[in-house]
Amino acid sequence: MQATLRKAVGVARWTGLLGRRASLGRQVVVVSPHLDDGIFSLGAAIACATRKGADVTVLTVLAGDPSSTTPAGEWDADAGFATAGEAARVRRIEDEQACALVRAQPLWLPFSDKQYDRGGSEAEVRAAVVEAVGDAQVVLPGFPLLHEDHAWLRRVLDGAFRADQSLLYTEQPYAAESSERPGDDGSGPRDGVPPPAAWLRVGAALPDQLRKVKACRAYRSQLPLIGDGVVAAILRYELRVGGEAVAPVGPRP
Repeated sequence: MQATLRKAVGVARWTGLLGRRASLGRQVVVVSPHLDDGIFSLGAAIACATRKGADVTVLTVLAGDPSSTTPAGEWDADAGFATAGEAARVRRIEDEQACALVRAQPLWLPFSDKQYDRGGSEAEVRAAVVEAVGDAQVVLPGFPLLHEDHAWLRRVLDGAFRADQSLLYTEQPYAAESSERPGDDGSGPRDGVPPPAAWLRVGAALPDQLRKVKACRAYRSQLPLIGDGVVAAILRYELRVGGEAVAPVGPRP
């Protein structure tokens, strides 16, 4: 009975029917390290914001160089790409399709992930992101920062934006897939670590959640590598914790 009640409460929070909710602003830039992170993490919140008339841009920092002839790195080769440029081209098309499903605008910077040379100094990456964001509200990866590229980008952008301009978001699928929980040895069920208690769930109705699911599935080249069940895992996690979550910029969790 208690388990059923907890599930019902989670669903009510997930659909925005229960609990205090955060919301995105009228002009928003979601900073996505790779070509999928922003949608996996905040797709429903983006869909909700754009449905209400907001202007949302998904800014991918490590979107790669479409003209590169560098042989594919290990991850891109496993996805079936021959070169870094081919991976960038195909993944940008997927990102464009995903963003269209949540009515956001994609924007890509030509820097590269850890498989390759970054293609610019940390100062150049920081300056390019700051220029792209301008005066918009900016939402940055913030928890759990398990991926090397995410932690690196967060460090590069530390202090780049005003506190009243910035939010952090819970990163997916990393939060959902993490097996470690506070106080245990990591051997428990893989149901993910919830965001810190102070974080707020972002409002999104059921149609927004469904748009997110469709948008996540647009990243066809990545799903076999991440795991075919990753979209379902994110959904289960967000049902359990009450939805996507954001927090003001502060000390790292």
